[in-house]
Amino acid sequence: MKTTLLLVLVVCIFTTNTAMFDKIESSDLGRTLLNTIAIQMTTDRYIADQKEDDTNNQAFQQVCDADLAALNQELANLEQRNTELQAVLDDLIPIRDQKIGQKKAKELQKAELQKVIDETTAKRQEQAEDFEAQRQEYTFVSSVLAEARRLFTDNLQAPSFLQKGEEKVHITPQIMAQVASHMSQGAHKASTMRHVRTFGKAIKLLANLANRTQQFANQELTGRVIKLIDDLQNQLSQAFDLARKAEDDRTRAFQAYMGLLNKDMNKYNSSIANLTAEIQSLQDRIDATTSSQNDVLLRIQAKTQQRDDRRGECQESAYDYQQRRSARDKDRQTVSDLIGILNSNMRDLKEYIALRIAAGDKNLE
Repeated sequence: MKTTLLLVLVVCIFTTNTAMFDKIESSDLGRTLLNTIAIQMTTDRYIADQKEDDTNNQAFQQVCDADLAALNQELANLEQRNTELQAVLDDLIPIRDQKIGQKKAKELQKAELQKVIDETTAKRQEQAEDFEAQRQEYTFVSSVLAEARRLFTDNLQAPSFLQKGEEKVHITPQIMAQVASHMSQGAHKASTMRHVRTFGKAIKLLANLANRTQQFANQELTGRVIKLIDDLQNQLSQAFDLARKAEDDRTRAFQAYMGLLNKDMNKYNSSIANLTAEIQSLQDRIDATTSSQNDVLLRIQAKTQQRDDRRGECQESAYDYQQRRSARDKDRQTVSDLIGILNSNMRDLKEYIALRIAAGDKNLE
């Protein structure tokens, strides 16, 4: 009986209050006040939401810290690798430059040696050409003397010019004139040559002597001319033998000297080839190391950007979290302040609202 009476009483109270709430909510002010009270009633949900947000933010920031730590470690490893590669370059580049300097020095020495070889070869060529010219001049003089001797010999062998009993030589003036003319022409040409001018003068004297012999048809003079021709031919042969020996000596000296020069040249060529190979090997290592370093630097750049982007994401998330937290705190404080006003200063609130309405605040009408 009591229970039934209590239920009836609760229903009556709820029905009465519902009618009152409907009346309050029929106005904008009433709805605003009810909404404010509803906010106060959801304060616990604010607290729950904030705890969830705190938990999520803490978890996210822990992931951020782990990600940033991993990225910083990767950057540290890359920086260490870059330092190691730079140390390798700092070792290789001076060695390469030193080798390049050595190669240039060897090339200069080789160029100087080549200059000596070229000059020596040119000089030897001049000597060989000079000896060839000397040989031709000696051959010419020898042919002049031989022709003169032949003219005498051919005529001495003729029976009409030889009396065997008395061993006398008879040469006609025509033959002597021919010998004199031949030797005079040879002397003139020899006088224009470099190596046989002395012999040319001797031939000129023989030509003059032949002219005198022609005038006197003297057996003694004729024999003297023939003997002088033979003596001059012998002197010419001896002089040419000396010239040939000197040429042979120059050839041997040249070959020996060139052998030494070529030996030095081979050493320079070998040194330059070895240095070239060493420089190329060093350059290959430098290029490979530089390529690796460039790759590392690109990775550092990319990894730094990745870390900065990640840090920005973490900072932005932390900022958003603080903003949400501040907004919740502000909303909770606002509701708390409003409820307090409603509870303790209802009269002042009514007067404040009336003043606002009188001032034309449409939001409160």
